[in-house]
Amino acid sequence: MPDAARPRCPRCAHPLDEGRCPGCGPAAPAYDRVVAAFDYTGLGRDLIHDYKIRCRLSLAGLLADQLARAVREAGLRADTPDWIVPVPARRAALLRRGFSPPAEVARLLARRLGPRYRLDGVRRVREGDRQVGRDRALRLRAQAGVFACDVMDGLSGGRIAVVDDVLTTGATLQAVALALKEAGAAHVEGWVLARAVDRRREPPRGRVLQ
Repeated sequence: MPDAARPRCPRCAHPLDEGRCPGCGPAAPAYDRVVAAFDYTGLGRDLIHDYKIRCRLSLAGLLADQLARAVREAGLRADTPDWIVPVPARRAALLRRGFSPPAEVARLLARRLGPRYRLDGVRRVREGDRQVGRDRALRLRAQAGVFACDVMDGLSGGRIAVVDDVLTTGATLQAVALALKEAGAAHVEGWVLARAVDRRREPPRGRVLQ
């Protein structure tokens, strides 16, 4: 679970060590809330690495359980979404892994928590470039216009939960949330496995899970 001792931004869940959110920037993002299963540090980071890079699909159930727990603790009953949708994977990543990490977790979350699941609720208009190594400004520009939303029952005025694996700068979630709200969604929140934090404050890297 994220470090509960550190105050968090109520919008993007980034730690507020200096009182001002380093993730949201001067303007509020298009998404309304972020729920994270854990911080992207130590063993949590290793778990994501095993799931995404080592393609250990068997970890999807464990990860979905952790995220479902975090969502329940964040108050699911009062804010049950109408749909759960995954961030769509890039074609190259799908071909490389053979599965979409966000889609597998989103499908299992729908079973555990009850909202409807829609694999193609959000689609890629274009592939977009890989975001690794880019700062927030570059990521925001690169993700602009990448996603579009198809019509879903209950979308207009509805609540949507967007599932992703790691939230780093929020650029991908921002682009998805914009597409959903342009299509009529009233509330969009991100349900992410891990929330990246300031690496200067991370604990030493743990061993890779076997």
